[in-house]
Amino acid sequence: MTAGSLACVDDWTVKDLLAVRVWWTENVIDWIEAGQRGEVPLTPAEGYRWKETPRLNADIVKKSRRESYRSLRRRLERGYERVMRTIDKLDDRELLGVGVYEWAGRYPLSRWLSINTARQYTTARTYVRRALRERQD
Repeated sequence: MTAGSLACVDDWTVKDLLAVRVWWTENVIDWIEAGQRGEVPLTPAEGYRWKETPRLNADIVKKSRRESYRSLRRRLERGYERVMRTIDKLDDRELLGVGVYEWAGRYPLSRWLSINTARQYTTARTYVRRALRERQD
């Protein structure tokens, strides 16, 4: 069994979980960059409303089926680096201010970044560790 094929959470494998985390990491940065260009991106994605994130996540998993685990890991690493570069470029007003970008609504970018990266990485780590423990038992 490869790392990516290990059952992890619900009916997702580690690879599926990784694909979802990659998508959210890449997209939160895309939203920020669109805001910096004066654009208002469709969030969370075209054809989806916020209450439909389970359907969006399921579609992300389906679309990632042909992508390798290794490729997804590389994308997540690049996404993480992109997040860090983006944060470094944001001033305090952009990072902590409310209403800086129309798409962000009443929340500061710091909250959007946290929810779509750090918090997701933490929950992913928890799921993967639990799956590894269960496999050992």
